[in-house]
Amino acid sequence: MIGKLRGVVDEVMADGAVIDVGGVGYSVHLGARGSARLGGSGDDVEVYIHTHVREESLDLYGFPSRADLSTFQLLLGVSGVGPRMAMAILDTLDADGVRRALATGDGRALARSPGVGKKTAERLILELGDRAGEMLDLTVSADASTEGAVTEAVEALGALGFGRSEAVSAVGRARQDGDPNHVEDLVRRALAFLSDEGGGR
Repeated sequence: MIGKLRGVVDEVMADGAVIDVGGVGYSVHLGARGSARLGGSGDDVEVYIHTHVREESLDLYGFPSRADLSTFQLLLGVSGVGPRMAMAILDTLDADGVRRALATGDGRALARSPGVGKKTAERLILELGDRAGEMLDLTVSADASTEGAVTEAVEALGALGFGRSEAVSAVGRARQDGDPNHVEDLVRRALAFLSDEGGGR
């Protein structure tokens, strides 16, 4: 299986590109977001690849980061969700947005994606909510310099009655907008996000 391609953009197409790697051209589906970040013909590029094998074809789906790739593969784990739908969800929401929607049960955000109805959104949340929360947890805690404050803020929200997944998601957003080293600031901003989303207690 192909896991990553590093080469030169040979041709840009509507939903992807041909990437020349050592004289071999690989046709890669990138979606709208991936295509927008790709650059133009002749540019150097590196994309992470999901190889989708079917009886009649082998398709390559490319992503600019490991986070995008892992989120795409997470979505594919749900029955009825194929690569086209998974790519459409990532085009509508970025990787963080998808994980946050899954972890917090935001079916309306997921249903904004083409081809994703209410029932599909509910199935995605039911099957992937906990796993997405764990992935968000790892992302939020990645910076050791702020890990203590983040942990305390998540625990504080838990004491207020919020579930761990939604607490982790809200603190992750608060960490981007406020002082990541100040517990009270993180909690205050996280509560504002939860209130805006109708998650207040």
